[in-house]
Amino acid sequence: MADYTEIKGNRIQYLDSDPTLTSAIEGQVWYNTATGTLKGLTQIKAWSSGGNLNTGRRFGGGAGTQTSALYFAGYTTTSVTTTEEYNGYSWSSGGNLGTARYGPGRAGTQTAALAVAGYQSGGSPVYRAEVEEYNGTSWSEQNDIPVARYGIGGAGTQTAALAFGGFKGSPPPTSTNASDEYDGTNWTTGGTMNTARHVMAGFGTQTAAISAGGSPDGQSAESYNGTTWTNISNINVPRNSIAGGGTQTAGLAFGGRPSNSTELWDGTSWTASSANIATVRDQNAGDGTANAAITFGGSTGSAPYSAATEEYNSNINVALPGAWASANNMNVNRFNWRADVGTQTATLVAGGGDPAGNYLDTSEEYDGTNWTSGGNIPTTTDGMGGGGTQTAAFASGGNTPGDVRVATTLNYNGTAWTSSGNMPFNSGQGTGWGTQTAGAHVGGYNNSAWVSTTAEYNGSTWTAGGAYPIAIGYIFAVGTQTAGLSGMGLENGGTPNTNVNEYNGTSWTAGGSNNTNRHSSGAFGTQNSAIYSGGSPGTGSQGSAVEEYNGTGWTSVTSTSTSAAYRMGGGADGGSGIIMGGNNSPSGTGPNSTTNVAEEWTSPSGAVATSSTLTTS
Repeated sequence: MADYTEIKGNRIQYLDSDPTLTSAIEGQVWYNTATGTLKGLTQIKAWSSGGNLNTGRRFGGGAGTQTSALYFAGYTTTSVTTTEEYNGYSWSSGGNLGTARYGPGRAGTQTAALAVAGYQSGGSPVYRAEVEEYNGTSWSEQNDIPVARYGIGGAGTQTAALAFGGFKGSPPPTSTNASDEYDGTNWTTGGTMNTARHVMAGFGTQTAAISAGGSPDGQSAESYNGTTWTNISNINVPRNSIAGGGTQTAGLAFGGRPSNSTELWDGTSWTASSANIATVRDQNAGDGTANAAITFGGSTGSAPYSAATEEYNSNINVALPGAWASANNMNVNRFNWRADVGTQTATLVAGGGDPAGNYLDTSEEYDGTNWTSGGNIPTTTDGMGGGGTQTAAFASGGNTPGDVRVATTLNYNGTAWTSSGNMPFNSGQGTGWGTQTAGAHVGGYNNSAWVSTTAEYNGSTWTAGGAYPIAIGYIFAVGTQTAGLSGMGLENGGTPNTNVNEYNGTSWTAGGSNNTNRHSSGAFGTQNSAIYSGGSPGTGSQGSAVEEYNGTGWTSVTSTSTSAAYRMGGGADGGSGIIMGGNNSPSGTGPNSTTNVAEEWTSPSGAVATSSTLTTS
């Protein structure tokens, strides 16, 4: 069999740190002598599920970014004024438009958006010329666009926008090749497109825009320089009612009739992405960049229309991309065991809650294939912290029936649980980490207030540790007693945040903020190599997003198949672990809102590497 030298013509390099991570070195392989890891560089392109819209609809307008998007107008059974805002996790209601419509042009951001013209259905269908501006709270009427129409392409910002093409009413009803420029107050005539069209993808700026696909030909594309439109390479799959995002030199076109494909624009040509949208649809909206786009809503053929949101990411990662694989389900549906115990093939869960809202006293052990019953804990308890291994674990604090927060500590020997010394404070929804003889616990609710207290455990007694920067709960921590990592949580039990801190056995210092405000994630790993999965942004929706920590910053990686909060995790580092259970109901309560699903994570190199100087040895 050919070896690497024969295939590539040179030997694998030995480096004492990872090279600067750019797509220019994609496909290269090297051995990191500092970590003893063989690594390779690959670019991962993938669509993953985001939070569903509150109101499924088609043919609305989209603006903003993947983590701060806006969806307005559209069609359900009639034209609507509905506006929704996305925080990277879930959608919430925004201010309604003044004029109901579908097929508007769009530009801007979540807090400074523009809705241009459109079509109003109902008793007296009419092409609209109204223009409205959004300030993050409410819409206000502005000067009309000169020609009423719908299915318009859009680009630019609220104060420097471009509207092009569209379908106008008369005389006669037809596609138009007109473009109009907006300065925040007035409209002026822009360059004439080479091909009249509507329902195309549009993105870029007022003076550097792209139009792609659309009716009637579905394939041609044009570029605008602020004065003139120029024909460019056709998209590969003819389609209309398509969405897009990016810039004139780096963009995406995705969805549309009749394809779920994604095409990448590099300023010269279109190429098919290896990632396709999961929900095949047209009349979808979207925006974002070539590396981080978003699409939402649309039609899958008939009403009710899609509420699905999907996020596109293209990342440069070290080594093979991590992946989730289905594991056997737990025997009991449960959530809210706030401990990282053992490894992917030898983990433990205890207590927690069930679908009916009851606290549990059972525990389960996983051997890499099957779940079996472990010893029962003395008292039904939910929201315990803990740490250790499958045969030498500890459980700390928690909530007992009646929502009484306790300071109880339990030790597990692989067979039975025994009582140990109480913590210095009561704590429900705090978290534990470390080992049975060198553990720690931080945060939670003490029956009267949320706390910032940290305590350290030696296997029998607790001593005070360094105070956490804020009072916090619904948090998860991993690592060791002298090298711990906390992530996210609810500040004072009420506001989800991107709070991340590192513990050195004495004090807490700020770590790299994660990408999404959330609490009640499941997690496993170490201070320099961790996985945080799922959680909730605090609005009722649960998520499937996963982020990986490398000791400095967070990277979004492949999502789990299950969307849930109050998840549980186990694993020695960010390269190998398991996430299980959780609450997957949007309301967070009620029968069947708790899952027993388990998924295993494998990433050959552990955490994603950071950029560094290339040094040969």
